[in-house]
Amino acid sequence: MSDPLSITASVIALLQLAATATQYLKDVKHGSADRLRLRDELRSTTCLLEMLRDRIEDDDETSETDQPLKPASVRVLAEPDGPLSLFEQVLQDMVTKLEPQARLRRLAKPFTWPFDKKDIAELLTCLERLKSHFNLVMQNDLHELAKLSNLKLDDLNNKADEVEARARDEEALKIISWISTISFRAKHEDILDSTQPGTGTWLLEHSTFQSWKRGDIDKLWCPGIPGAGKTSLLSLIISRLEQEKTAGSICLYLYCDYNRRMEQSASELLSCLLQQVLHQFPNKTLPAEVSLLYSQHQRYGTRPTHAQTTELLRTLAAKLERVFIVLDALDEFGESEEEALKFMETICSLGSHVKILCTSRFSTTFEEYFSHSARLQISAQNDDIAKFLESQISQKYRLSRHVRADPKLKDEIIETIIKESQGMFLLPKLHLESLSHKINRKEVRSSLKTLPVSLNATYSDALDRIYRQAPEAVGLAEAVLFWILCAKRSLTILELQQIYATQDLLEDIGLEEDDLPDADILTSVCGGLIMIDSDSQTVRLVHYTAQQYFEQFHSEKLKGARSSITNISIKYLSLPNFSSGICTTDRDMAQRLREYPFLDYAAKYWGADINQIDGDEFFPVLDKLVSSATALEATSQAFALHSNRHVNWSQEFPRDIPALVLAASFDLPRVLKRMVESGHELESKGTDEETALIRAASFGHQENVRTLLDLGADKDARDHMNETALQRAAGNGEVGVVEVLLNKGADVNVHTSSDWTALMSAVSSGDIRVVAMLVDAGANLMAETVWKDSALSIATRNGQEAIAILLADRGAVLPRGPAGRRASTVASRRGFTQLVRRLTADYEAVARQPLQRQSSRIMRGLTQIEETAEPGEEQTATEGEVPDEGDFSAVTEDLEYSIGFSRRYRIVEMLGKGHFAEVFSCTNRVTGMVYAVKVFKMDNWNSDTSKVRGIRAEFKALMSASHDNILRRIDLFAEYAEDKIYMVLELAPGRELFNFIVEKRVLSEDESRKIFLQIFSALEFLHNSGWVHRDIKPENILLFDRETLHIKLADLGLAKKIGNGPGNTELTTTLCGTPSYVAPEVLAESRHRSYEFGVDIWSAGVVLYICLCGFPPFSDELYSADFPFTLAQQIKSGRFDYPSPYWDPVGDPALDLIDSMLVVNPALRFNVKQCMKHPWTVLDSSVSVLQDTIRSASPEAI
Repeated sequence: MSDPLSITASVIALLQLAATATQYLKDVKHGSADRLRLRDELRSTTCLLEMLRDRIEDDDETSETDQPLKPASVRVLAEPDGPLSLFEQVLQDMVTKLEPQARLRRLAKPFTWPFDKKDIAELLTCLERLKSHFNLVMQNDLHELAKLSNLKLDDLNNKADEVEARARDEEALKIISWISTISFRAKHEDILDSTQPGTGTWLLEHSTFQSWKRGDIDKLWCPGIPGAGKTSLLSLIISRLEQEKTAGSICLYLYCDYNRRMEQSASELLSCLLQQVLHQFPNKTLPAEVSLLYSQHQRYGTRPTHAQTTELLRTLAAKLERVFIVLDALDEFGESEEEALKFMETICSLGSHVKILCTSRFSTTFEEYFSHSARLQISAQNDDIAKFLESQISQKYRLSRHVRADPKLKDEIIETIIKESQGMFLLPKLHLESLSHKINRKEVRSSLKTLPVSLNATYSDALDRIYRQAPEAVGLAEAVLFWILCAKRSLTILELQQIYATQDLLEDIGLEEDDLPDADILTSVCGGLIMIDSDSQTVRLVHYTAQQYFEQFHSEKLKGARSSITNISIKYLSLPNFSSGICTTDRDMAQRLREYPFLDYAAKYWGADINQIDGDEFFPVLDKLVSSATALEATSQAFALHSNRHVNWSQEFPRDIPALVLAASFDLPRVLKRMVESGHELESKGTDEETALIRAASFGHQENVRTLLDLGADKDARDHMNETALQRAAGNGEVGVVEVLLNKGADVNVHTSSDWTALMSAVSSGDIRVVAMLVDAGANLMAETVWKDSALSIATRNGQEAIAILLADRGAVLPRGPAGRRASTVASRRGFTQLVRRLTADYEAVARQPLQRQSSRIMRGLTQIEETAEPGEEQTATEGEVPDEGDFSAVTEDLEYSIGFSRRYRIVEMLGKGHFAEVFSCTNRVTGMVYAVKVFKMDNWNSDTSKVRGIRAEFKALMSASHDNILRRIDLFAEYAEDKIYMVLELAPGRELFNFIVEKRVLSEDESRKIFLQIFSALEFLHNSGWVHRDIKPENILLFDRETLHIKLADLGLAKKIGNGPGNTELTTTLCGTPSYVAPEVLAESRHRSYEFGVDIWSAGVVLYICLCGFPPFSDELYSADFPFTLAQQIKSGRFDYPSPYWDPVGDPALDLIDSMLVVNPALRFNVKQCMKHPWTVLDSSVSVLQDTIRSASPEAI
């Protein structure tokens, strides 16, 4: 097919196939970014192919000036493994996988995106290579074509692996960002930069600090008076720890802030620590426990609970040699010292190898708590103060001139200030600022004699200096200082400039750069009471004690500042600068925030202080805002922005948000009532279908909710996720809002789109008061989600003992299935003894017994099955392949066998006896090699057709099986005279996995993983070949090497060929297997029984369970009055648990894999490929036992 005509026909056919694939990609509205990338790459490749077709067709008409395509270039296209052939394979694969999905889409039925990340990476790599091929053909570049055609498959695989690795990294970063939105890195860098170089040496070299750093001290308390420089010294400690960090150790840190007490909850700060652990974790791969936690919460859109975060931190910390946690300003953590110490207790519970250092001011509460801990008091050292003053004097314009004129003055300044420092860094800094404004040396010396002796006196002195400035400077200083004091977050220099400029703008006049006051003027008038962080350019007070001073002595001016910044914020949002409405791209939004940074603050906090403002002076500017559609759009977009930026970060917000809903985000009952009375629709909603009531409930605004309900709001209105106001409030633990809604008769049992209820939301919030209120109001305790979770399973899995006990006391029981089992496991690990005993089976008797050997059974041998046969039903003829009952040769028909076993082999000793045969060891008379031989006695065979089927199945399976982890057949002999068949097999030196388990009692996760990598590999081979084993159990898994744990599947007596691989099978119906290992579908009534490869996955799941704990998940021994379920009933309902303490050492990923394998519904059960890709399986897969050297007693096996 190398002539141009044939090639053109092939190209046309490929273009038609590409069009079909592209259409399917358009129809299947799923797969998000992957689908779009694949569609665009396919279109790009197709476009090149169309250009190439045109070039081939136009060659006959090519002029002398044009260069025709070289025949050799065209022939490359048609090579057997050339680009056209490769493109056809790619397209056929895509069409095959997408066609049924597109059909489902047209029928409005559910479907799944058929490609995983690796598939996408490989497809994109292939398409990229094809584009290179087509380009080179059109360029007649034979040399590069030859190089490209000779690319090894390994190169393509490497490129695909790189793409896949990048995708994994992106997913990991996404999860790490999800863990916490708080970061202290920028703050740490700012503090470290502002710390005077050369100071703090005394602390870093102190013997107590050195002992803590070596790990000899678990907890070091560093108290100090306010202004002693604790935060600066702490930044030096963190820097030193990071510089000297060794493998296996990490440094975590938190900077508590007096002004952010409401934000820095224990859960938020623990999440921040967890995020820092993940950023520094030695293994670059994200721990499986983190991925599982993320996937669990992504289902419901929830956040990790305090207990979950603590437990995960404890788990990850245990994998490290040492974890340093440095905590600054414990006294600034929360509203009370008791809250701070409770958080400290949580940190201390993370493990003995966690070393904690914290600073705080002195207090009797802290003194008592740290009475048995190491202590290192922090105070400003004279040498450090001198270094600081010497450096700062040279940077003060006036003061440096005075010192140059009189060098002795410098020593006087340093000596006097140190004398009055009182162990603080803050006082010297403020004193120096005061001296820097003196106009002559005489004033400097005079001021040195009257330096204030306390912080409050020093702040008063600073204010006096401010008020001695020109009137304009005084007004500017007051505005800036009090805006900083009352702002809800730190403001930048540019934000302060825009705030100041906006207050004097006329109506409908836009903000311009010429309106902004000079930044240096803005900050220089504030008497040294503010500081500017060099990197972030945020402005803050010199110390939190300054905030306390102004709140105590200048509260009235703070009220005026709140009113001022509220009016300016609302006015700012209505500026003509935002008349274009929303920004439609991330780039435009980023540009808008760079030019107008105060937009972020104004949108998020414009209504935060209105309730504290007397009068109605803000109503005119507010009316203008709510009457402008474009202003509302711009405000809604900015309000919804998060700190983490990713693709489309600016576009993930609801559109068309009504003014009433936006106002309900703040505690504004008076405003909401006025808006409704003036005509705003009470039930108006945007694209997220969120009403004002739902928004108010979400933010916990109790009076808003009460006001809206009194005005007639629909108490059960639902948003686009079917969530109600009650569910939002319950999920956020808003007790007051929940009470108001319940008193007004809100429906307590509404289900969201994922069947999540208000009770489940309340459990997720962790607030037991809300849970109790909902239960008292009639919440359904037994409601389950689409993932079969209940309120009780969520509570126990999250470690919420008190809530779990409350629900159990009220009658809740754990759901059946994986969700319930996982919950009982967590309950056991957390010591919920009473709860576990009430809800789960008692495995104690089963666990004490050694593992029992069980034989395979067929038909009536499975006596546990209660089955109703149809009249006249023939129980023994459910499968074909039964030979004609005539002579011995029918058994061995179409099998390759020999005669004369005894001439070639000599039997040595019996190894065991099975259902069909006896097993002996034997030696080859020529080579002396040792093998195993199964001897089948064929007398009475024609009265036992199941025996015949089993023998023939095993013969045929072993004939077709060629895999490193499946026992290899060496020889087959049929001895007519003896009525026996001899099958010679490899001999396993390590005997059965059963013996290994009995001997060791429990296998480690690493040992089990090595074994199951091989079991999954063997099952993948069998299933791809159309064979189902049907009897996976420890007795049928042979151990060939106890060191490498090399295993092989054996005993294929129940195996059956049911097709040519997954997707091309015939269901089988025989009732067979081993009782404790058989799958639920095998135990179905005969008229309903049909199954395929999934039965092997179930049995393998039972074996994995046994490996990790030493006893089976299902047993007749579990039957009791409290657990009245037979073995068959346990299997058919999937009733099993992970009892403590036997499962306590086993990680969650292993449990998750078992849960995925032991799923009663075969359609939802993992297949072998999913098992092989599970996080537990692939952990440390780089040391794969499948790549180890395989040793065997048989030379033929090598």
